[in-house]
Amino acid sequence: MALRDLLSLTHETRRCALPTHPRTPDVLVIGGGAIGVATAYELASAGASVTLLERGDTLASGCSYGNTGLIRTSHTSPLATPAAVRQALRWSLSKSSPFYVHPRPAVLPWLLRFVAATHGKRVAAATETLRALSMTGLRLHAEYARAGIDTGFHAHGILDVYATEHAFHQGIAEGQHHAAAGQRNQVLNADELRQTAPALSRDLVGGIYYPGDANCDPLRFVTNVGAAAQQRGVVVQTRTEVLRFERTGSCIATVQTSQGDLHPGNVILAAGAWTPRLSRQIGVFVPLEAAKGYHVDLQRSAGDPELPISIREARVIATPLDAALRFGGTLELDGLDLRINPARVEAIKLAAYRTFEHTRNTPITEIWSGLRPCTPDGLPMIGWAAGFDNLIVATGHGMSGLQLAPVTGRLVAELVFHQAPSHDLQPVRPDRFTPFLGRV
Repeated sequence: MALRDLLSLTHETRRCALPTHPRTPDVLVIGGGAIGVATAYELASAGASVTLLERGDTLASGCSYGNTGLIRTSHTSPLATPAAVRQALRWSLSKSSPFYVHPRPAVLPWLLRFVAATHGKRVAAATETLRALSMTGLRLHAEYARAGIDTGFHAHGILDVYATEHAFHQGIAEGQHHAAAGQRNQVLNADELRQTAPALSRDLVGGIYYPGDANCDPLRFVTNVGAAAQQRGVVVQTRTEVLRFERTGSCIATVQTSQGDLHPGNVILAAGAWTPRLSRQIGVFVPLEAAKGYHVDLQRSAGDPELPISIREARVIATPLDAALRFGGTLELDGLDLRINPARVEAIKLAAYRTFEHTRNTPITEIWSGLRPCTPDGLPMIGWAAGFDNLIVATGHGMSGLQLAPVTGRLVAELVFHQAPSHDLQPVRPDRFTPFLGRV
């Protein structure tokens, strides 16, 4: 059976006829970050005709450009946990803390859902969902690397380091919990820690090494997965803004853009923190908050670590890249505001200098901020949009977008081709949230 016949069957099952307009990709992907390019690549690899739209000048114009590139199968707890609520209350009065919420009425519904998600068995279930997705994500990242896609993938593990005995003992307990779930790790005392990474400060009391974790270069991932998608026929349109959706019954018939109209068979909404602005037009409820994160890139120098290091108390990650030693972190809920807060930058720099004394005189090459799309329960939104037969939502990955990009793309391709999903999508279904007072 020909591909277009298969897609016709898929659309018939979903009650959407395959369009016959001149500009008719089988699938239109909106968003050129990690999720968007991986989705386009997986769809094209399965044989679909794909067009990808990106509002920025290039792919990776948003948060996919500057994250720390971690691919963790450990530490898969969702953002919404009782511990996170306690920490948030302690940090709420400091604009330089690792977590900060700018008080505003619009964030209140999200915060109420966030607190509700920390109760009962929801955290344990969400952790299992994220762990399963992360395991597949790691496997697919490795597959991409073996296929010759240069994402800067390294499976060297990740090292957590601690500056206080109290936090170290908490980390050991956490490591035991991870080990019981199959995530092996090694506890290192202060001397063993410095043998593993000699550049680390002598003030650190210990560390925990997770050999099963990995990392890659986020910009290389998006750039080169996007290039691989184009080699498979994906049409990439940058500087293209989605202006309006035209709906016919349960289908999106036309997508109006700044570069003309498109009439796709399926639409994949993968626009990250900007997804709610688009989904609101068509009555699809997507309760995301943009969580601002920062990075401070330092020029590479002798003594830089060879593997990513998580500075646990400061919630800062140090990732060695080809051209920089990147320090990234913080989570600031302040809407779609990309302005850089100097206090947060100073907090990241202080964590870097305390942990790696040799960096104090190293030139800074870039200071950056980006917006990560966070759902209240810490799980992504992946699946068919309620009320539509040709719209799939793929967003809300929070700080795990790069980590989960390949598995999200694979799941979307399975949905488009009407295959049984390789993961249970019930926990991540987009319609699991209902708007307060019936408002979108």
